[in-house]
Amino acid sequence: MGAAGGYEWSMKSPTLVFHTDREGRSELIVNFGVYSGREATEAEIHRLAQNLLNELESVEIVSERRYEFDAGVEATVHQVRVVLPRAADGLERDLTPIVSDWAHDCIGERNLTP
Repeated sequence: MGAAGGYEWSMKSPTLVFHTDREGRSELIVNFGVYSGREATEAEIHRLAQNLLNELESVEIVSERRYEFDAGVEATVHQVRVVLPRAADGLERDLTPIVSDWAHDCIGERNLTP
């Protein structure tokens, strides 16, 4: 996991949070929908921002629905992308647990499994 595109097409066990670079900026990607079966709510995104603002001066968070297709498979995936400011270069390892804890909390709060 953690391949340039975030995961391999033949993904068997996706990573919840991984680091990547896009257009020269570091990003932490959360495969939110794979684990939660839903999109992150606006309140959850705001909570993530507050958690990260304890460590950063600013942060950009993108909540997106991605559609991926090939000849035999169609997939819709909800991801949350945390675009780190350039001032945070090198902090990915320190910020990943914050993002991961947030994701686990969100998923656990609304787990409908009896």
